[in-house]
Amino acid sequence: MPRDKFGQFFPVPPTAVEQEIRLSGLTEILLILLIVVVLFFLPRMVSRPASRMRQAPSQPLMKKISGRWRLAILASVIWLASTALWLQPWAGNQTLFVGIGAAPVIVGWGVVWVMAGFRRRR
Repeated sequence: MPRDKFGQFFPVPPTAVEQEIRLSGLTEILLILLIVVVLFFLPRMVSRPASRMRQAPSQPLMKKISGRWRLAILASVIWLASTALWLQPWAGNQTLFVGIGAAPVIVGWGVVWVMAGFRRRR
């Protein structure tokens, strides 16, 4: 940091590169969120059922999701948003945000996904 004529440090406005780095952290988080959404929902939208004759008419998505699933999704979104606002990963706390904010959500939903796979096999 530069000093003034009295030897005191004074803040320097951030350069364009520093501002770009701050925004890139937020962009990376949004990109990761987009990738996760695409990984979970795109295969369901693209896959075709084997036979239309055997399937019963499908219900709308909002009727398929139970209250517990809705609560879990809402809690995940609130957790990610609150940790993002608290830690401000776009200001340089990306690692801490990933460890405290995103990792528990990813691990939790991963465990739910694996357990659902084991239940379907039985």
